[in-house]
Amino acid sequence: MDIKEQYEELTKKLQQSLPIKAYPTRELVHSLRDKENPITLKSELTITTVHNSGDISGIMCVIEQKNKNVIACGLVHLIFMANCPLYKEIVDYQKKRNKRIRQLGMN
Repeated sequence: MDIKEQYEELTKKLQQSLPIKAYPTRELVHSLRDKENPITLKSELTITTVHNSGDISGIMCVIEQKNKNVIACGLVHLIFMANCPLYKEIVDYQKKRNKRIRQLGMN
């Protein structure tokens, strides 16, 4: 089973659970701040769409902010509340994906 297939099951579950609330990681906040996008660690984001891009970018999320800005980012750049129904699966994916990024030397 290739990487894209491994991510497909979680992608389907995420799609069925949309919209999902999340918060940005520190890295995402800094990246967006450089692009003049007002975002903080406390900014509540709404995931409206997810895509499985395979090994290149992993699971990608289209997110909206309360001010209606729309951006795309990797699932690894989002933080989820423990009461999210897919919390454990998302955290497991994030750990594996981060390990995979290190293996590929993409960090």
